[in-house]
Amino acid sequence: MEQVSERALRIAEEIRRRTECEHYRLMLNEEHVPTITDSKIGGLPYWPANKEYPVDQQGKPMLMLMQVNCAQSGLQAPLPDHGMLQWFISLNPELMYGCRGNYDDQGTGFHIVYHDEIGESATPAGVPTHDTVDDMLTPVKRETAIDVVIEQTVMGVSDGRFNQLFFDLVKEITGAEPSDKRWYQYLDNDDCLYYEKELGMKRPSHQILGYPHYTQEEARRSIEVHDSLLFQLDSQFSTIDRKALVMWGDMGSGFIFINRDDLAARDFTRTYYCWDCG
Repeated sequence: MEQVSERALRIAEEIRRRTECEHYRLMLNEEHVPTITDSKIGGLPYWPANKEYPVDQQGKPMLMLMQVNCAQSGLQAPLPDHGMLQWFISLNPELMYGCRGNYDDQGTGFHIVYHDEIGESATPAGVPTHDTVDDMLTPVKRETAIDVVIEQTVMGVSDGRFNQLFFDLVKEITGAEPSDKRWYQYLDNDDCLYYEKELGMKRPSHQILGYPHYTQEEARRSIEVHDSLLFQLDSQFSTIDRKALVMWGDMGSGFIFINRDDLAARDFTRTYYCWDCG
């Protein structure tokens, strides 16, 4: 059994107190068959017949990874409380899940779409179909409904802001000026195990807002610019047949980040996309 030090517990409790906030937990529901207007991963997206469908640089239709019906999901400001949010990626085999490398902030291989209204006239007939999709080109393996629950969350150890916050609290609580560079160098083994368990990634971590939980480490080039988590989609196996519902490489995660002011203004043109794996 872990013997966690008092200082580690005090710092962890203060991290929880200072960073706790609401986020939207996305739970995959294999028992519900989603329609084109439901929140879901994969499958045919909602798409109005009079709107230009997103295509990649080769002019080929993109694949919808995820869509969230904002009103159905109970989203609130700064998120839109109505309409539909969607995440598309290119199936270009020269890209990695729509990324040139493991990130893309130009929108060349992915596209975030917001429909201000959900019209009743949209039908699957107006959506470009992908007859066969190479499993290696998309992390989403099958259409699955999404249920959304509002929960409390706290900053995790992989967030790029965690290390600075940790050492600020070390100085504040203990008065010490540690020479260590990383939080895990300051703590002993049992303390580190406690932090990984309590403040580490809890699978699956599908979410909107809150804090990213990376498989590896902070992936944003600028946390100040892309300060808000729009989507995190984690790897997950089916509870029915144990086959993958979502798989990013080797049990990784995908992320879309946005600037909070852009989000409030419903401007999704400067989003940042990245993914990582073990």
